[in-house]
Amino acid sequence: MSGPGSFFDTLYLVFTEGWWSDFFHSFLTFMDWLRPYSTVLSLLMLSGIVYAFLRLERVAEETVHDDHAHAHEGEGSLSSIAMAESTSGKRWERVENHMTSGKESDWRLAILEADVLLDEMLTHMGYRGDSLGEKLKGIEKSDFTTIGEAWEAHAVRNKIAHEGAAFALSEREARRIIGLYETVFKEFHYI
Repeated sequence: MSGPGSFFDTLYLVFTEGWWSDFFHSFLTFMDWLRPYSTVLSLLMLSGIVYAFLRLERVAEETVHDDHAHAHEGEGSLSSIAMAESTSGKRWERVENHMTSGKESDWRLAILEADVLLDEMLTHMGYRGDSLGEKLKGIEKSDFTTIGEAWEAHAVRNKIAHEGAAFALSEREARRIIGLYETVFKEFHYI
């Protein structure tokens, strides 16, 4: 009959004699080498786990937010526009102030700022795209009665941005373009 220590005695003999002995000795040497770095490695792994958890949580929140936005397109988009209305109203005042200037550079700036407002409005409405042009392409004419005005104003903005000073802009044309933006914003009560 074997005693309770016989299993451990056998185990000791396996690891201290024969080819296992060399392997076990190498393993213990590696563990001794690893010991000073174990705290740092543990902290790095823990940081990675926390980062992965937080990132997954953020992705889940974005997914829920996107699902909520898509579920409320149309009527819900007007409420999201209303939330941004106070900020957009102040920014629209800046656009109008640029238009009171007698300088062509200020008129150009007014058009560029109005185009940024249009891009933000479309984003609030749930339209997706890497650029304003892509967002405008995704709009159904039946959902956006002033889509033609938006395209026309955006086309002038592109000429200002790409042609620079080579694109001549009169005060009359600048006011007409700002009027197009204003028509679009008023359709959706954005200003």
